[in-house]
Amino acid sequence: MKIIANIARFILIAILTICIIAISLITIVSSTILDKNYIISKLEETNFYGEVYKLVESNFENYIYQSGLDETTLNNICSKEKVEQDINIMLSNIYEGTNKKIDTTPIKDNLNKNIDKLNVRNKKNSEAIDQFIKHICEEYENTLIHTEYENKIHNTYNKTVNILNKVRTATIIAICIELLLILIISIKQISKFVQAIGISLLSSSIFEIIACNIVTSKVDIAGIKIFNDAFSKTIVTIIQDIISKVQTLGTITLIIAIMLIIIYSIMTAIAKNKKDKVTKE
Repeated sequence: MKIIANIARFILIAILTICIIAISLITIVSSTILDKNYIISKLEETNFYGEVYKLVESNFENYIYQSGLDETTLNNICSKEKVEQDINIMLSNIYEGTNKKIDTTPIKDNLNKNIDKLNVRNKKNSEAIDQFIKHICEEYENTLIHTEYENKIHNTYNKTVNILNKVRTATIIAICIELLLILIISIKQISKFVQAIGISLLSSSIFEIIACNIVTSKVDIAGIKIFNDAFSKTIVTIIQDIISKVQTLGTITLIIAIMLIIIYSIMTAIAKNKKDKVTKE
């Protein structure tokens, strides 16, 4: 009977460990990449808006050289505030499904005003100038990484959130059941219950810490390049922050696990002393 109880306890501890790892990772993912406010905070931290604005201006300058128009054509056609507003519109499309379009009309109007001031438009070049303005507006959206797939990304985001919520709920229920079953098996020795929780927390913490160390040692996170430098910098910062959060959680869990194992050892020593006294008597 004791052997069966030990086997059952081992299985329950293993399942509890998996559940603890799952709930930990789900919580971190939900509070980071699946949280719009978190993403905005990271964009501000990495000066993403300012870097994209500089990139927009740089790309505009490449077009002006090709067009043959005066550089003053680009004066004040776009602002950093406009870039920030449009990036936030894209985030709302992804996270909230607002499905708003980026309005390039102000850029178009400002370009036309500047061109009119130069008085260079005529019947021969009018179509070419219109094409130039169209390309500038398209380049603006491309630099912001604005795509027609934002609505599809939102649908995927919603599905992911729903799945994670269900998994979180199921995991919490599973943890409660696991703890109850371990308690029932260990009802005559509460120290075994404390030990089981300690072992589960210890196993999960070691897994999280080792996993983070493997990722950081095998993957050149700082060298990740996606779309442009501004976007890459933000992605790298987010990944590093998530890894840091997992490591911190693993460390805290490890400390709690060690404390529980120490408590178990003390409880076992006390129980043994009592048993020895009874035997001597």
